[in-house]
Amino acid sequence: MLMALTIPSLCWGFGPPAKTALVVTETGSGFQTDINAVVSFLSGRLTTAGYTVTSNVGVPGSLSGYNEIWDIRADTALSGSDITAYVAYMAGGGSLFAMGENGTCCSARDASVAALITAAGGGTVTLETNSANLQTVQAPFTGPVSLTTITYADIGGFTSAGSGAFITKDTATSGGALIFGPGTMTNATSGVLASVLDVNFMDNNPPGSGLSQALTDNLIAYLGAPTVIPNSPLATPGPPTALLVAIGMGGAWLVAARRRPEIKRS
Repeated sequence: MLMALTIPSLCWGFGPPAKTALVVTETGSGFQTDINAVVSFLSGRLTTAGYTVTSNVGVPGSLSGYNEIWDIRADTALSGSDITAYVAYMAGGGSLFAMGENGTCCSARDASVAALITAAGGGTVTLETNSANLQTVQAPFTGPVSLTTITYADIGGFTSAGSGAFITKDTATSGGALIFGPGTMTNATSGVLASVLDVNFMDNNPPGSGLSQALTDNLIAYLGAPTVIPNSPLATPGPPTALLVAIGMGGAWLVAARRRPEIKRS
């Protein structure tokens, strides 16, 4: 009986569903050579991670069926319809990466990423033209490939994270990359959104100019199996333990008081 059940399942290809990823790209960019290099590099890393990769110029009509979407455009600002489609995708549990760049070249793109964050319910983020290129990587993006610091080529910056958290930081309140994990976006509570304001960390043209295969691989891994980010404001679970203990003790005192027998006086 076991063989009868097992052999057909192998023949018919039963098993875990294939992982799929969409890479959204652009044409006519002021640095199209770099964009093309990013598409090639990222597609290779996704394929290595077990994904079937589709690339498309612009946001396609349907986003259903994709486990991860990587919008790596930098010159092209997200349109209103792009934002609407992406919020709906994340509300359905999708994982999205939205590329940005430094504010000198690409402030319109960065502003549209900030608008996407707000539309998804991730609060208000503020932008700066540049943050420091040398940044400290925050958990959980320190793995599975070991990574503690990264030197970007020319990164933009966020000076506030809304309801998200920093992926990399150059100071206590500033950094070039943000993550919005599960439960941090009120209009897409099941979804995930990551953004890095620098195309060069996935640009292998020329090699070594800010390229980070480790951060790319760690982002792919996280978007594929997202977890709650502990220091995200909306993801903080429940009241503090001390408060729960105090509430419990108060409840126990009230129960004991109600059960105390009345003293009769003669």
